[in-house]
Amino acid sequence: MGDSRADFLRHYVKVQTPLRSYLFSLLRRADDMEDVFQDVSLALWNQFGAYDPKYPFLNWAFGIARNQAARWRRGHSRTKAWLPPEVEEKLAATQVELEDELAGRRGSLRYCMEKLGAHARDILKLRYEDLWSLQKIAEARKMSLNAVNKALGKIRKFLGDCAGHAQMGDA
Repeated sequence: MGDSRADFLRHYVKVQTPLRSYLFSLLRRADDMEDVFQDVSLALWNQFGAYDPKYPFLNWAFGIARNQAARWRRGHSRTKAWLPPEVEEKLAATQVELEDELAGRRGSLRYCMEKLGAHARDILKLRYEDLWSLQKIAEARKMSLNAVNKALGKIRKFLGDCAGHAQMGDA
């Protein structure tokens, strides 16, 4: 396989974003995902000698990620699996099939997120990464619940419109 470090890095660089997305779908909290992502990265490095290049690296990496997420959940009783194992497996297979399309969508969304103001990005982070309730966001930002709900609606509409245009090359 040549220089195994170079081979590993060539594969690993390509799968970091899909791995994070997959782990986030399993764990639903950004801080939990990042903890497990570090464990997955180390496991991939340590087990790279067992990787068979006849098979897609992303499939292999997702299998290790699924196992690491399950191991992590066993050690953190507050975080139980919210998807049955067969659904986690199907999610991984589907994400592998759609990775090219998903990569384009992630790029469009990144582009559109940069166009948002800091306040809008903060509200999105609180809601979708930190999983705060609308009420908690309203209290923390000294906004009415209705104002938070409307702000999120406008942000989602902007991102949907922007990402659609970015994907079509209109951006």
